[in-house]
Amino acid sequence: MERAGPKQWARLRIWQACERLEIPTRLWPDFAFPQIPRGYLHPYHVGERLAVPSFLPLYQSEKDWKAAVQTVVEEFISKQLDGFRQRLRDDLARGFLVPVKQTRETTPLDLRYNWAAKRLCYGASYRKLASEQKLYTEERVKQIVLGILKQAGLGRGK
Repeated sequence: MERAGPKQWARLRIWQACERLEIPTRLWPDFAFPQIPRGYLHPYHVGERLAVPSFLPLYQSEKDWKAAVQTVVEEFISKQLDGFRQRLRDDLARGFLVPVKQTRETTPLDLRYNWAAKRLCYGASYRKLASEQKLYTEERVKQIVLGILKQAGLGRGK
């Protein structure tokens, strides 16, 4: 996925908010249709088959066999995960994968993008947006909306 992935997702979410809020399409922000990230075409496959121990009913109980199988499965999973983690580290180091910046945002996603859509489409003031919920200050709403607009590559919203 090209590095514009977060920008594309932000734009798509703005359009979803416009649709959710039933904003007339003539007021929607005008930008090229977002390129939706495609499915992950670089899957991590298990390199070997899991060999489950045979059940020997004359020599072991079902409980013993089940414990032996669980041990083998746990070892198999652990070995495969070690390989997957190493491949992930390699892909990140080569730049094939790019980590997505995580936010500690507690404001609901839909609400954040609703604010951004109302700001873009209707020119709603930050004070008006903040007064709709009464849980968020005008400054907090402004920070959130400007952050979304920046991520979407839309320099408006001052």
